[in-house]
Amino acid sequence: MDNESWIRLSILYPLPDDEHFERYLFEQEICATLYAYGAATINEQDPTTLDGKDLPPDTKALQCYFNADQAVEASEVRSAVEQLARQNGISTTTQIETFSDNSWKDGWKAYFKPAQVSPRIAIRTPWCEFTAPEGVKTIVIEPGMAFGTGLHETTQLCIRQIDEISKENSISSMLDIGCGSGVLSIAGALCGIEHVDGIDIDPICIEVSAQNAQDNGVSANFARTDLWDVERQYDLVVANIISSVLKSLRDDMVAAMNPSGILVLSGILVEEIDEVKTAFTDGTNLAVVETQTMGEWASIRFKKTA
Repeated sequence: MDNESWIRLSILYPLPDDEHFERYLFEQEICATLYAYGAATINEQDPTTLDGKDLPPDTKALQCYFNADQAVEASEVRSAVEQLARQNGISTTTQIETFSDNSWKDGWKAYFKPAQVSPRIAIRTPWCEFTAPEGVKTIVIEPGMAFGTGLHETTQLCIRQIDEISKENSISSMLDIGCGSGVLSIAGALCGIEHVDGIDIDPICIEVSAQNAQDNGVSANFARTDLWDVERQYDLVVANIISSVLKSLRDDMVAAMNPSGILVLSGILVEEIDEVKTAFTDGTNLAVVETQTMGEWASIRFKKTA
């Protein structure tokens, strides 16, 4: 139908960050509850997104949609979220609205613009037309409710590093830690890296990554596994994860690198650069090669030394 009735539940809560890791856990619990109760879709907004620019500073919003006959479910979700907030001591505001409008279904697509993110790699969604310059390969990724398109600053930084490193060095193998949608693995394969492995602890990520690699015509291997169970070593190891998790995986990342291997980390806030550099060079044989920044985010490249 062209004009359906919908119920929208809006949830506002403090923006998660590395100093308040409990907010990430709270957010995960909210999303699990929403999916369990059958929310049709979830839209995330924060002050850095185009549709969240009017939000108060340091605030994040989730907007989820239910069919008109799911009023009971929407109400129960609202109660469950408020209970979770009380249990976690997190200030949260919720609101339920009813309206007749389908624009939310496709309106978000307008925010995804194709972009060339590195000298040899561009990214677009299936509904965007894009003619890449000569020598540039385009990754086509359709964003889902849990996976982005690779256009976030942290992902762009990683792809730039992969492009530069594979062009300047003899890189035959790469490990993508926390592969998500598989976009970094796909970029590595398109940049000529012969053996690319992606790992994640989420089985849905593995399924999505494998499908995206197939859709983009590249060969990459994906497995649901923990990093410490990875047995081989790689010329290039890449991870785009929040800095607290990066630091917790340091020793396993170092173990996964060849004797002259390269490590690229992203998901790091600019103000965390020195802290992460110290964490990865103190007591290891890693040396900092370079740091790149984009907006408030940074990537750091390390190399094993003799």
